[in-house]
Amino acid sequence: MTVDQLKKKNFFMPDATRGAVRNLTTKQLEETGTEAIVTNTLHLLIHPGPDVVSELGGIKEMMGWKGLVLTDSGGFQVFSLIHSGKWRGKVHHDGATFQSPKEGNTYELTPESTIDIQMKIGSDVMVTLDDCRDSEITREEAEESVKRTIEWAKRGKEHFEKEYGGTAKTGKLLTCVVQGAKYLDLREKCANELVKIGFDGYNFGGYVVDKNGDLVLDEMKAVIENIPKDTIRYAMGVGKPEDIIAANKLGYNLFDTVLVTRNARHGTLYTSQGEIKVGNSSMALDKSPVDPSCGCECCTNYTRAYIHHMFKAGEATAQTLATIHNLTYYQTLIKKLNSSLIEEKY
Repeated sequence: MTVDQLKKKNFFMPDATRGAVRNLTTKQLEETGTEAIVTNTLHLLIHPGPDVVSELGGIKEMMGWKGLVLTDSGGFQVFSLIHSGKWRGKVHHDGATFQSPKEGNTYELTPESTIDIQMKIGSDVMVTLDDCRDSEITREEAEESVKRTIEWAKRGKEHFEKEYGGTAKTGKLLTCVVQGAKYLDLREKCANELVKIGFDGYNFGGYVVDKNGDLVLDEMKAVIENIPKDTIRYAMGVGKPEDIIAANKLGYNLFDTVLVTRNARHGTLYTSQGEIKVGNSSMALDKSPVDPSCGCECCTNYTRAYIHHMFKAGEATAQTLATIHNLTYYQTLIKKLNSSLIEEKY
């Protein structure tokens, strides 16, 4: 599989923030049908550090991963943490300076340093730094966010080309993030200006759902209608199975969310018959597999009753099997999207 396939096919990327999908070995991850993962610049910057990752041969060598790796810029995490007051820090013209609450060290992310970090991590697909804000900001704040995002994307691309030779020399793809909050004209403006600069992919940035948990479809349309169709079209943070289908109908082809693995760890499993709560008492004597139509390790070897028991007993095995199943479900969904076999029941 080559990076160019990310422009042509649909992919769901599990969250492997620090170089692992929680509770799974790399082999178990591969067996779910996963072909690409997303890691995080910010968290790998803090530990073990990009120099350590580089010394160990890059993130793929570290984790024994043969698939593709996209590393986001860390913009969403650092800015949301700073704006929420959870981390001490400041967003400024050149990026963000912040202090990790865990060990107290001070770090800085700039349009140039995020490229350097992602190069050391060894990502196949990189993301330029963006100025991420809440959806409910004022128009003035949204305009500032768009202006910075465009400027930082341009600086990031110039640095990538000057210092590393760009995509032509490295074989790595560079994507950018489209901001604009809830203002449709600003979403369009940001997308158009980024297209003028030219990237291998355009990512819908910010918050992809509203306060009711529904996709911000109008904002997503404003972006997808103003970016090239032969590039990566990444709906960052999407999402629930039905949201992936809806976003795909708009034209997006790359997806990620922490929900699929987080829900697995709490006993919420996706099936062809709908979601089930495997921790519920109704599952205690259920001898059927989690999903009769699924061929994953969990469904072919164990019953709902056994998984229920493992959760109640506090065994880590429960979370591992649940994660294997949920990821397999998602990758099966993606295969159906790629083969245009989606039915209404999904």
